[in-house]
Amino acid sequence: MHVKSTLNGWLIIVGCYLVGEFFVLVTDLPLPGALIGLLLLLGGLLVRQRPAVTVGRGAQPLLTHMSVLFVPAVIGVGLFWAEVSENALGIALALVATTIVALGFTAWFAQRLLKTKRPD
Repeated sequence: MHVKSTLNGWLIIVGCYLVGEFFVLVTDLPLPGALIGLLLLLGGLLVRQRPAVTVGRGAQPLLTHMSVLFVPAVIGVGLFWAEVSENALGIALALVATTIVALGFTAWFAQRLLKTKRPD
């Protein structure tokens, strides 16, 4: 039963990814299909409003070996090293700025989310 649940979860994840890729291909949307698929998966999980054990079991092998999934990105940087080194300052500034914005927004959102009402 555990294998069936894991396989079903993996199929749900891959299905959302493929639907996202198809949506981007059909609509010519300037976003990655993987992002659209992730948003579809998130929307489905939010509509369901309970833990999706099946999706969690399907994602576990991917999460266990996540470092392997970064190999293509690292190789891509190596292939285009000349362009990367020419734009190193812009890339560094973009990384620092987006990190600051993301951390600031996350902290602000966490404060709003976790704020408790004080008795008057």
